[in-house]
Amino acid sequence: MNLTISLTSIKKLIVAFLHRFHIMIFVVVVLLGMAFIIYLLYTIVISSTDTGNIPQTTTNTSFDKDTIKRINDLKTREESGNDLDLSQGRTNPFVE
Repeated sequence: MNLTISLTSIKKLIVAFLHRFHIMIFVVVVLLGMAFIIYLLYTIVISSTDTGNIPQTTTNTSFDKDTIKRINDLKTREESGNDLDLSQGRTNPFVE
């Protein structure tokens, strides 16, 4: 048996292997990359929803009397009149 190992024979074996399985290697690398990215995003989401270290604070949401009066003075849809004049139709904005 001739067991001589040379760099050219190793190179030919590697090239033959890559030529034969290049699609499978690409798919495996892409799927492993996607799995790693999904895992990283999952850990980010889990760590960001941990509310144990965040102090609970309340926000003062109060309106002043002026704002309450303005809100109460608003008209409803039924109270507002139809004062729009649509008899002219649409005008062409590109006409000079």
